[in-house]
Amino acid sequence: MASFDIILRSRASLHPDGEPTEFVSEFSGVIASTDDETGEVTRVGKAHALRVHAGLAENAGEALFEVCDAHSHELHLLHTLLYEPDGYQFRPGLVRRFDAIESDLLVLDFVILAPRWRRLKLGLLAVRRLADLVGGGCGLAVSLIAPLRHDAHSLLKVPASWLPRHANKQERREATVRLRRYFRRMGFRRLGRSPYYALPMNRVTPSADELLGVPPGT
Repeated sequence: MASFDIILRSRASLHPDGEPTEFVSEFSGVIASTDDETGEVTRVGKAHALRVHAGLAENAGEALFEVCDAHSHELHLLHTLLYEPDGYQFRPGLVRRFDAIESDLLVLDFVILAPRWRRLKLGLLAVRRLADLVGGGCGLAVSLIAPLRHDAHSLLKVPASWLPRHANKQERREATVRLRRYFRRMGFRRLGRSPYYALPMNRVTPSADELLGVPPGT
């Protein structure tokens, strides 16, 4: 038997006059397995997330568009998709659909597992725990739910065997459908016709036991 943990790392500048990107926090996580008998710890996965501190940017008078645009193309796209053009709040339609009152955004960038540890719902548990730990006060968590490309392993600094190969576009499309169905169990819903899915953060998400299908009282 084994137990699992997610170990998170982040950093922030202490300088008062930083760049706009200082209003975006990055969290790198290692998913570790500890053998209950030997105590041996093995790295079995990796995760990454971003938090956009829209409230802090507003208090500092820093334009949220500049914050997102300065950080990355992805946050530039997400700002356009999610936020009012010149404001700090989510678009009214998203507020109504997801009850997204808080303005901060959690971006779940990726969760990768070694092949041996797949099909155990460990990915869902890691996402849920990551949202619990760093998503407090966020209105939404969003993710581009799709299989990572095999050739990204060097960029993500994981073994090549951790990222699947797809023989053709149809095989990749089928894998994407399975993955999105998997994450809908946690409450993720598609954002229009975009490839992004959103999870409202002010609603109760399934517990670990519910995600694992453990009957109550066992």
